[in-house]
Amino acid sequence: MHFRVIQPIITVTNASPSLSAPSAPLHDFPFRVSERVRWEDVDLAGIVRYSAYTRMLDVAEQELWRAAGTSALDVVERYGLWLPRRALQIEYHAPARFDDLLELRAGIFAIGKSSLTLLVDAWSADGRTHHVTIRVVLVAVQAEHMTPQPIPEEIRALIEPFRIGR
Repeated sequence: MHFRVIQPIITVTNASPSLSAPSAPLHDFPFRVSERVRWEDVDLAGIVRYSAYTRMLDVAEQELWRAAGTSALDVVERYGLWLPRRALQIEYHAPARFDDLLELRAGIFAIGKSSLTLLVDAWSADGRTHHVTIRVVLVAVQAEHMTPQPIPEEIRALIEPFRIGR
């Protein structure tokens, strides 16, 4: 019997300079929402599982859209656009535990022709512990054929107040 060594296709590092760099100072995040760590979010050690942060990203994103006066569903119905994820990066700084109250700080980091980059930091409610930094790139695509489309000016105007560092 012969075995062949297969090279890994995923590389894990302790820190990502490209992700660490855009993290905004406390006062630069234009939007905040609280979220409690749920039982479903933790592993057997009571620490938040890595995949639970994508749920929290969805909470921050949907509440940001709501604060902007729209929703992901509204973008589909009014403009015929979907906003699928093109890239997702998560950098873990400190563990959160079951029942911790987190403050999700969010903002639009960049807006391109057909994409936008959302940055979300999860902090303890008391502001002492930075748990995670999440960067997600969304691309505007025509809903029926999934072809890239420019982000409409009306949507740009709605999310402009939520830009980081404006």
